[in-house]
Order: sequence, then structure tokens, then C-alpha cells
Amino acid sequence: MHPTIADVLARPEVRAGAPAVRAGRAALGTPVRWVHVSEVADPAGTLPPGVLVLSVGVPVADPTTVPARYVDALRAAGAVGLVVEIGRQLPSLPAGLVQAARAAGFPLVELRRTVRFAEIVAGVLGQVARRDDDPGPPGVEAAFRTLALHRVPPGRVVGELARRIDAPVVCEDLAHRVLLTAGGPDLRDWAARSRLAGPAGPEGWATAPVGRPGARWGRLTVPSRPTPGTAERVRALLDAAADAVSLLDPSPEGLLRSARDALVADLAVAVPSDAGRLAVRARAAGLDTAGPLSVVALRPAGDDDPGRAVDPEQAVDAALAVVAPGATVVSPAPGELVVLVPGDGRPLLAALPATVAAATAGPGPFAAVTDLLRRAREDAAAHAATGGRGPVRVPALRGLVHRLGDDPALLGFAADVLGPVTALPAAARADARDTLWALVGAGGVVADVARRLGVGRPAAYARLRRLSGLLGLDLTDPEVRTALHMALLVDARAAR
Repeated sequence: MHPTIADVLARPEVRAGAPAVRAGRAALGTPVRWVHVSEVADPAGTLPPGVLVLSVGVPVADPTTVPARYVDALRAAGAVGLVVEIGRQLPSLPAGLVQAARAAGFPLVELRRTVRFAEIVAGVLGQVARRDDDPGPPGVEAAFRTLALHRVPPGRVVGELARRIDAPVVCEDLAHRVLLTAGGPDLRDWAARSRLAGPAGPEGWATAPVGRPGARWGRLTVPSRPTPGTAERVRALLDAAADAVSLLDPSPEGLLRSARDALVADLAVAVPSDAGRLAVRARAAGLDTAGPLSVVALRPAGDDDPGRAVDPEQAVDAALAVVAPGATVVSPAPGELVVLVPGDGRPLLAALPATVAAATAGPGPFAAVTDLLRRAREDAAAHAATGGRGPVRVPALRGLVHRLGDDPALLGFAADVLGPVTALPAAARADARDTLWALVGAGGVVADVARRLGVGRPAAYARLRRLSGLLGLDLTDPEVRTALHMALLVDARAAR
């Protein structure tokens, strides 16, 4: 049954506004089929029957508005009552409006405190229920249209439909890729089953197109056969929900991206028993799970020099134009990008700019994607956390340091190697660290060390001799340089 005006006034979100009935008390038992915010003096053609109008008083405050005509226009348009919020727009209800409403027996309510109209609309719509023996769609259309007018997320419309029909619902695009779900639908072999779907199909699905006329981009589907006697009601609800999604006009590309983002976020924390269920979701979202996959993880780098930082998404877009056809780009967490690449991810890695911290893992089967995600994301995070620049392929050393974290043995090793450097005065200590970073970055080539430091070759040789004596190490030994590199990475991580 529909709530009455009295029921609406008794709701907590309305009581918060301290409602006072100024006219039409005898008609408070009138059913409310819809609640709508309207600020037009002549609402003809904009309201469905049985609507309770909410207003902050714009038409009433207009000196050109004739109160009796305004009340008559509301009644003619289908309104069953008017609720006006008293406040900055309207300090008090005009006496002429109160008199006109009383003369017409039209319910007029003032709210003496500010409320959120969106909460009133949402609360009343949750209370509205259609009679099972009333197959007509007006109440259904009103409820879903209100959701669209209040710009709710499309997923809420799909969820409301699933709740009302007590059955699973799927929103898909024209390629039969699943964008939204509610009610726990069976997504096994989704694309193949969906191509055969329809009331006359083998599973008796009900479907309704979504998208504006001439620009259809998908459909809502109830992937189950309706129980006897409910087909007409399911159809009415489905059509109303499809119209609401069409009015919201979401981007199907954005919905698909969100679905894949959520999938990868779930994959990142999956346990082995989740593998089969997540593979079904992945295939329903249009991902190929049959062949080997690589994971490329990206993070912005160069934080200490904002001019060098690159948006990972822009970097991927540019690289995908050259390599990795069929790759899927997702964002499982803020500030992070992950690309699922069919086959080998190294060509994509090589095509990325040096100012993006990136790492790859794989290729491997879909069942191994959780582990590949973990490895690639950890390596990319380590690369970014230690100020990684230059080649986008993350050295295994960075990943190792990041994984070991605050391991006492690792911290002790770094302290032993760099102890003489950390004991230097601040300026000398900074120069020594810069020289050591240049040494490990140049692979021991002194000419490259000099270039990185911006000094001549003799000065570079002199710096390296002093450091060699200070540390008691042969800086020409590759193993020594590896030890220095690890110690510097630990030192940089601790400094952050």
C-alpha cells in the first residue's frame, strides 16, 4: 500500500523539519504515490498523479504568483499536497497561500527547520509499495523516475529492481560484457547465454534496452524465468528501471572500467578457493582467461620534482597505442594503475616513460594472477618509494628491499656498510651519498659518474678515492657496488 500524507509527515527525516499542517488536515489520509521537488508556479505536465510536492518556496516568494492560481495549478497537475520549507528563501508562508489552500481543502505543510529533501524522497520511495493485484505501471515509473531525477548511481537502480522482483539482475553492454549486477546472478558462460536470451529463449529471460533512442548501449536483463503470474509485473518493473538507467545516461565504458577495477581489487586479496568464481566474473567482464597473462603495475614517480611526474594513465594510453593490443587497464586503488596484458608484459614496460615507476610479473595462467598482482604491485611500490627513476623495469634489488622492510638483519647490514658516511657532517654526508648513487647508477663507469655529478672526470676520481678510503672498500668491485646499492636503498627507504 502507498503511504499517506500523514505517514510521510511521521517519517523521521520529515519530523526533523518540525512540520506544521497549515491547511487540508482532513485530507492527510490521501495516498502518496510519488514525492518530487518542484519550484515552478505552473507545473502542468511535469508531475504524475498522486505526487506530494516539496518546495523551498520559490514560486510562493515570487510577487507575481497568485496563491489561489498556484494551488489550483498544483491540484490540476496531480499534486495531493505541498510541503514548503521556511528559511532564507521564504521567511514565512504568505497568508494568501494558507487561505487558498484551506478553501480548496488542499494539504499545506510548512517545515520550520532545514531538512535534506533528498533524504525525504529516498525514504518515502523506500516505503512506496505497489499492490500485487495492480498490474499498471504508474507507481513503478514514478519511483524509478525519481531515482533518475536525483542522479543516483546506476547500480542503485539495478539493486532496487532486484529487490522489488526478488530476482537477480544484470546490466550489460552491446558486447554482452557485464557492467552491473544485483541479486547474485549466475554469470557462467554469460556471453554465450546472453546472445540467446529473451522471453522465447531457452531460459526465458526478460530484457529491456538501455540508452537514449538512437544511441542504445546495452540492456537490463533478468536472467531467470519469472514465476507463474509475475511476468507482467516483472516486465513493468524492468521497463521502468531501464528507462531510469537511460535517463541517468551513464558511460558504458566507465561502468565497464568500474566493474574491472572491482574485479582486480578482489583478485588482489583472493584466496585459492576464490579462483573459479573470479574467473567466471572475469570472463563475464570480457577478459580472456584462457591464455597466459602478465601484470604491469604503475605508480607516478618523480615526486621530488613535480615537473617530471607523469600521470600513469596518460603513460599507458600512449604506450598501448604502440604495443599490447587487448590489454586491460584498471585502477584497483587510488594513485595506482594495473594493466593485464595477454602474453608478455615486457614490451609494454619498455614503451613506458622513465618518469613512471613500473614493474611487471608473468606471464602466467589466470589462476596465478593473484600472485602476479602482488609481485608487480610490490615492485612498483618499491620503485616509487625509493625515488626510482630511469629504466622503468624495476630492479629485483628494490623489490627485495621493499619486501624485507624493517628486517633487523637488513637494517644492520646497511648501517655497517654506510656507517662511516652517516658519521660525516651534513654537507659532506650529502655529497658522499650523491657520489655513491652516481656510482651505482653508472655501473662503475667513472665518466658516467662525472656526468651524473656535473663535475670533471679528475674530480670524480678524487671523490671516489676519498670514499674508497673512508669505507675501506674497493669501489671497482661489482659485488661491493651491489652491496652499496642495497645499503643506499635501505637508507633511502628509512629516510622516507
